[in-house]
Amino acid sequence: MASANIRTSVLVVFLVPLIAFLAGRIRVLSLAYFNAPDRMPSHANFTSYEIKFVDQIRNCEDALLVEARGLALLACDPGREMWNTVMGHFADSAEPDPNAELYAYKYADRALPDTESLVRIKVVGLNSELRTLGLEFHEPSSTLFVTNHRRQGSRIEQFHLDLETLTATHVRSLSHPLIRTPNSIVALSESEFFFTNQHHFTAREHPSLLWGLETYVALPIASVVHARILEDGALDGALDAAVVARQAYPNGIALLNDTTLAVAATNKRLVYLYTVSSQGTQTHPSLKLDSSIWLPFLPDNLAVSKSDGALLIAGHPHLPSLNKFARSRQICHRPEESAKKGREIKDMCAGTGAASWTSEWTPEGGVKHIYSGWEYPSSATVVRDREKGVGIVAALYARGLLVWRD
Repeated sequence: MASANIRTSVLVVFLVPLIAFLAGRIRVLSLAYFNAPDRMPSHANFTSYEIKFVDQIRNCEDALLVEARGLALLACDPGREMWNTVMGHFADSAEPDPNAELYAYKYADRALPDTESLVRIKVVGLNSELRTLGLEFHEPSSTLFVTNHRRQGSRIEQFHLDLETLTATHVRSLSHPLIRTPNSIVALSESEFFFTNQHHFTAREHPSLLWGLETYVALPIASVVHARILEDGALDGALDAAVVARQAYPNGIALLNDTTLAVAATNKRLVYLYTVSSQGTQTHPSLKLDSSIWLPFLPDNLAVSKSDGALLIAGHPHLPSLNKFARSRQICHRPEESAKKGREIKDMCAGTGAASWTSEWTPEGGVKHIYSGWEYPSSATVVRDREKGVGIVAALYARGLLVWRD
């Protein structure tokens, strides 16, 4: 009898976590069915919208607002089709594309024509390839952080951004063994920040088994890192950095308040909410997982609505379409290539799409949906200036921005 009880207990110990794991994977995989083009629900909870700057910018994965000036700052990389370290799409034989660009969109002045409302930020002093993912602006110090997934290795670039002249002057490049696959950044000061590494195994170094296993099994081995720049008089400052949390696919990151840090877990359909402890005598704070937010899509970047404190979440509701769309853009976003292929390729480009989904979350109201649909593809970031009645969606592989008005 005792041996039977022991066997039962051992079986339960193994079965319970296995069932929980399988249930989580099924919930993620089910999106391929429920969010297919003929099934996914549509949302457009705003007064009006338009897709702007289609002929001027593309692949603007991250965006943030400087609300006092009515500016949106954008990081746009036209080279993402050929070099995407997150999704593992590389065209090694191709020449590197021109560097990614930073832009400022003057969204508050509706009278400005598109040719004047979107301004390229002048980058000074960066003598390196620039392949952008995330960006963060610490407004009190005019410090801009940009993640850079260049071919020579990933790092974080620090700039001084002059909003009067829209000039970003390169201050230093930050490298560290913990800057492996840097994605999103949230600044605490001009010299202190959290950032996410969306993978432990890089797609470049481990293109098949390990990277794929981490991605699709959702192994909790990637990291959230706290870092502090150590001023040493050199151009490239040293970093004091430490892992403060490990989870599956940490992507977007945002501070809801002084003690709550939100981190997207993309391949789990979740946003985790961590409690941030005070540092005390410790060099780095500690994070304790408090709760999570369940979503009908795979979350990408996060932002906080300044006026009401809502967490804004953008992401990808249908992964099969996103993968197909991403690979197709290697031809479809390059007229010189599609022209060589003839009418069949043009029809393929027109018929290949990807879905977008953006939502907001508050402790009181839970999750409320802002936009979901197929007209503007591959949403990665959503930001909102509620006082001015403007919202912006930026995307991994889309041309232009979706801008809504209330």
